[in-house]
Amino acid sequence: MAFLGVRKETFRSLKSTSTFASTVKSDPRSGKWRFRESIGRYGALVIIGGSILSPLMLGLLAILWAGKGPGSGENASSSWRNIVLKGWVTEAVTLCSLVIQVCTSAQALICTSLAAATVLETTGVPLSQVAEFSTMRGANDGPWRLVYLIFRSSVRKFLGLQPLLMLVLLVGTMATQFASTILVTDLDVAPITGYANHTHLNLSISDGIPLAQPSDSQWILKPTDYASFGEIPSGISVQPTAGGFSDTGNVKRIFVPLGHDNRTQVHEYTGRAYGVNSRVACAAPVLSGDFQTFDPGAKPLPFVLTMIGNISYEATFRNAGLDMPPLCSDRKCLPSQFNCTMPTAGLPGRLGTYFCAPDLSNVIDSDNFTYFSDGRNSPITPHSMVWLVTRNNGSFDDWSFVKNVGKIPDNPSRDDEWARWRLGDDIQLDASLCFAEFLWDMSYVDMSISHDTVEPTIPYDPKLRTVDTTAVRTLLGVNPQKPNPSDRQLLTVNSISNVTTDSRLLHYFDGALGSGIYGTPDPPSGTTINGDGASYGVSSINPFLDYAMTFQNTLNETNRPALAIQATFTIMAMDIHYANLALLDVPEDVSITMAVPVTVPVRWTGFAIVAGIVCANTISIIAITAVFLLRTRFSKQGHFWHTISQLISEKTVDVLQAGSESRDDHIEKELLTHDPIVVVARCKRTGRVQVLRKEDVEKGNV
Repeated sequence: MAFLGVRKETFRSLKSTSTFASTVKSDPRSGKWRFRESIGRYGALVIIGGSILSPLMLGLLAILWAGKGPGSGENASSSWRNIVLKGWVTEAVTLCSLVIQVCTSAQALICTSLAAATVLETTGVPLSQVAEFSTMRGANDGPWRLVYLIFRSSVRKFLGLQPLLMLVLLVGTMATQFASTILVTDLDVAPITGYANHTHLNLSISDGIPLAQPSDSQWILKPTDYASFGEIPSGISVQPTAGGFSDTGNVKRIFVPLGHDNRTQVHEYTGRAYGVNSRVACAAPVLSGDFQTFDPGAKPLPFVLTMIGNISYEATFRNAGLDMPPLCSDRKCLPSQFNCTMPTAGLPGRLGTYFCAPDLSNVIDSDNFTYFSDGRNSPITPHSMVWLVTRNNGSFDDWSFVKNVGKIPDNPSRDDEWARWRLGDDIQLDASLCFAEFLWDMSYVDMSISHDTVEPTIPYDPKLRTVDTTAVRTLLGVNPQKPNPSDRQLLTVNSISNVTTDSRLLHYFDGALGSGIYGTPDPPSGTTINGDGASYGVSSINPFLDYAMTFQNTLNETNRPALAIQATFTIMAMDIHYANLALLDVPEDVSITMAVPVTVPVRWTGFAIVAGIVCANTISIIAITAVFLLRTRFSKQGHFWHTISQLISEKTVDVLQAGSESRDDHIEKELLTHDPIVVVARCKRTGRVQVLRKEDVEKGNV
């Protein structure tokens, strides 16, 4: 009893008024909360500054994620391009994440103090925990301990606003420590348009380099290059007119003069480049002549079917509604006679398809080996390559009637640019007369594309023994789905100038394409090309499967022989161009912008997670601060003396005296039987802010 009397006397002495106490009570700021007084300058700086910096860092990350824009970053800001192309993306992500982590951690410490103060002044805490809650207002090691104490004291109390806000703060603070790791999952290596590289490229050939006369047929060689190119379309619809005239118009295709390993990564090319002008027009022909057969000799065929006769250009153009073009020039005339072998359908449901060149003497100057074909201004010239495209569904048995009746019937029906005959029992023979123009030129161009190009292939399925030409036909624009230029992997021609068709190498390319098509530099008569691998018959040229199936598939899908011829010959022109790049030895200035493989954000998943964490964390910080300012009066974050002074009361003096050398768990054990809920409030009897029973405060018994 004597010791208890001493402790009560000690408490009474603490209540006595001293000079120091009088000075504090006379301070006009005492008893009033103000933002600066209750949170402090440092706390205000951390909360306000962190609430600004974290979203700011998130905004910078959003700019980094969205900065590329459409394409491959060629239109991105210079700042974004500098960061990405210098390989600083990972560093930028790490730095922004670090700022967010520091801000969140500092805010968590401040908000733990605020939340502890709010709980201490409102909902109350067990007497055994009041010392820890009170000192948390001055110093703490983060929200995890406060969350643990609240959960430990009462699960029901944990469902209140303040504990839930602290739980969000705890989870957010922990999650932001992994922000950098989460964000890095969005990064991957991708091609980004680099800076223009001004360099030299061999684009022409010196006079000392001999150019051999091309003579080998390109048809028997597998095409090796299906490269993307720049295209200037004709602007003319290939759909037949009412008279059945189909014209592709002049289509110019410009090739990037680089090898396969480099050209797929070219995003912009500025300099001189080679291109080929192509134009094909077709009409339903007016023919006269006979079907004939002859002995195939050693070939395992019943007979060889041919169609021999004459072309009436006047009637053909009149029926198509065209003015009569000039047929001759420089003693060269469009061929009027034809002698073409014809195929039969090798499989049920398939068509036997050939295309035949009656003569090319109008196209070539044999003495100088110069080709004249130029359709830039007119679809039909005296130097047009003339092709007779035929298809039929008859088998050898169906065509056996030719041995008795061989005349080509007059007055066939017309289906657009096709003349159609019904022969024998059930044979349908279609023929279209086509005029092709191909001319090489060289020009100064600026071409660009917003992504790496993917060069197509023609895969062969050995099981089905079929090839798929879809990707190549898409590149060439003869896929009936009519894909846009981006789907076709085309470069956009931004500008073109200084076009020339007169140089030694250009004439060589003209000759190489002509001999590649006809298979010989000597003017033949009746060159027939097998247009379908399933056709049975005898032809002068049996093309490699890529050529044959591109022609056949284009014809089947579009029904336009002009597109089939144009696509097939363009493949050959492309192959000739890239095969001869090694001959070039005269360098010229060019500008090449390549794609650079760098680390960039390619997904938004990680960013969305971090953004959600930062937003939830910021909201919880603002809410905890607002609740603290609205519901507390006696706590000052970061200050220590008041956290200790407010613990001294009639309810705690015994514990304070006995606990000078005690462990917390010992105190809790001693108070287990009597551990009331207490709050910090002003005692009416003493005028002090101190620990009081919550029940007494609510009843006004203080």
